[in-house]
Amino acid sequence: MRWLPIAAAIAFAALLPGGCRESESDPFETRPLTPELQQMLEEIGELRGLAPPPALEAGTVSRFDITALLDRQLTDSDREWFATTTTLYRLLGHLGPEEDYLSVLRAFGEGAIIGLYSPVENRLWVVQREPEIDLDAMSPVERSALAHELVHAIQDYHFSLDELSEHTAANLDWGLAATSVVEGDAVTHQGLWEGRQVVLPGGTRLFLSGGPAVFSTPPSIERELRFPYTTGAEWVNIVRSREGTAAIDRYLAGEPLSTSHILHPELRDAGWSPETVELPDLAAALGGGWKRESGGTLGEFHLRNYLELRLTALPAVTAAAGWRGDRYDVYVNGTDSVAFFRVRFAHETGAAEFTAAQAELLTVAGATPADSPSGVVAELRDGRTTIQLASPNSSEVLFVIGSSREVAERAAAALANA
Repeated sequence: MRWLPIAAAIAFAALLPGGCRESESDPFETRPLTPELQQMLEEIGELRGLAPPPALEAGTVSRFDITALLDRQLTDSDREWFATTTTLYRLLGHLGPEEDYLSVLRAFGEGAIIGLYSPVENRLWVVQREPEIDLDAMSPVERSALAHELVHAIQDYHFSLDELSEHTAANLDWGLAATSVVEGDAVTHQGLWEGRQVVLPGGTRLFLSGGPAVFSTPPSIERELRFPYTTGAEWVNIVRSREGTAAIDRYLAGEPLSTSHILHPELRDAGWSPETVELPDLAAALGGGWKRESGGTLGEFHLRNYLELRLTALPAVTAAAGWRGDRYDVYVNGTDSVAFFRVRFAHETGAAEFTAAQAELLTVAGATPADSPSGVVAELRDGRTTIQLASPNSSEVLFVIGSSREVAERAAAALANA
């Protein structure tokens, strides 16, 4: 998940302060921390058990300038990641044919980001109307965002968040799990600092407590973007309470982790790790003009999130819970695209349960799954076609999703003959 290098605090759009700076020439100006902010940084570092960075700058940004600030942080590799993930997400159904992931992220940021830390620039910003950071004048939400971003600055100083992002970029599962550690750790220690400073009436924490969706964001993408701040924070609290922050530090330093570990803490206690699953290189079998664009591991969360496109949460959670490993590869040829998936489950029953859930997903989406020589074919109204293939391993599921039926059938034949 490429959200990791742009470590951000998110909350309700309704709680964001509005306004813009009419006379400011540089909307992204930052300054060295004032003595008051330096003290806050040191307090948070003490809570986190890590020394604060020796030099840090902070500033404020208008909500209307967030998109431009986000764009400034993106590298060429970031933009390539968003482009290839868009291809995959269009095939899966998270994005429509005219939508792209980066534009969705920009829209989400405009409505949900309340703070941002840049590992590339080693600077942080809080979204607020006033150009100066004044702790006494800040709202509880602004103070919360500032504390959150200061945790990110401490993490980055010790573990290099941009290097962690690059290390996990090719693996959607590990990338999202790593982001869950980064954001869960920040949510946890921001909350601990707040507890020492101020408690809102009734002990309420406004940082991320559900709230209305950002309506321009597809629900499945919003689930993905919020996962690190909710489930990730719950996982960090569990691990921290049992083993202290040293266990969290190992994952920030690059120890592999999956979303299954985040969803099921008992798997980590048992020493479990995902199984390696492979697919053959199918570019030549697909024919002239085809090339592999991306590939990696989806992981349990992404598998569940795919099913939740049309199913309610409980059936999707149950059908994905037996995940033990997977591999996907995406190939493109002009405007045509196809994705191959091989998913391994703990047992035959889990594979059968996922297959049934996927068939229901496609039926609800408007397809009529039917047997064919290539497998069970389900063609949607927009032409996207899923083919469930027979697998020689009863605990595995094989399927392809093509941008058209012709492409899907070509892909199914290529995989069957590999």
